[in-house]
Amino acid sequence: MPLETDIAALRERVPDTQELYREVCALMFFRYGETPTANKLYQLVRKGSMSAPAKALRDFWTEVRDKTRVDVGQPDLPAEVATAAGELAATLWRLSSDAANAALEVFRRDAQHELEAAREHVQDTVAEHEAAVNAAEQASREAADLRIENARLLARLVELETAKTMLTDQLAQSRNESAVASTALSDARREFAEELGKLRVMHNQSEQRLAATEKRALLEIDSERAAARQTRQELQAAIDRMAAAQATHQAERDQLRDALSAAKTQLTASMTRCASVEGELASRQIALDQQIAASELLRKKLEALSRQLVESGRPPASSLPLRRPSSARRRGVRRELKFTETAIRRSSTEGG
Repeated sequence: MPLETDIAALRERVPDTQELYREVCALMFFRYGETPTANKLYQLVRKGSMSAPAKALRDFWTEVRDKTRVDVGQPDLPAEVATAAGELAATLWRLSSDAANAALEVFRRDAQHELEAAREHVQDTVAEHEAAVNAAEQASREAADLRIENARLLARLVELETAKTMLTDQLAQSRNESAVASTALSDARREFAEELGKLRVMHNQSEQRLAATEKRALLEIDSERAAARQTRQELQAAIDRMAAAQATHQAERDQLRDALSAAKTQLTASMTRCASVEGELASRQIALDQQIAASELLRKKLEALSRQLVESGRPPASSLPLRRPSSARRRGVRRELKFTETAIRRSSTEGG
């Protein structure tokens, strides 16, 4: 069972006997809702003498009563704690009152039984006394015994009356303490009701603020959705423009690639023509140099012939001075060569 398991765990953890009994009292009362008694404690723990559970039980009830008084007497406790303390105090005092009433009832029954037994015994003694009038000595002894027994019964009766008075006083004190606890419980309930009203007002205000916040959040979400939709549209338009620009750029790049290929082809042809023209110019330069050399030789021959004619007294065949026909021709050839080179460079520049 759970109670025996918990007690076994307490036995291993708590070595002191009185402390163990107090822990078992608290366990039975607070966790399992059972009222601890000395006999039940001893049956469960079975440690020490019979006086040990009785002392532990008295200490436990004293401690519970003291703590309950202190807790309930605090006016500045929170509502929940005050409520729990009030309920605990009410439960404790109800249980203590029930236990006291039960103990008082037991004592009353025992006293009544003993009183009835004493009365019956007195009646029997009186009957025996009346029956033993003839036997004086025996009656005297019996009377002495009866007096002694009567004194003992009277002492017992006084003891029972004293115990009854004490129990009555304890019951009255318990009732007074129960009334005080009930008053504290009423105050705690009233304070709890006030705090509950305040909490309800705060809860309504919180719900209103939450509704306003939710409304603002929904508006902001709609605004963000509209902005996101517009951003997506702008992004799609930009993507479309970029695709169109990319297509245009692709077309222009293809045209430029074709133009570059054509220009390279023209450049190759121009370079080929330039090479052929340069070859032709080189051959013409060689021919020109040969013609210049031939003209120079002819000029020298003409000059020699003129000198011979002068020396012989013959006028020259022509009165015009001799000119070097090779110089003019040389300039013309050079101009032609320069014009050809300029045309070649221009063609090469346009092709590049």
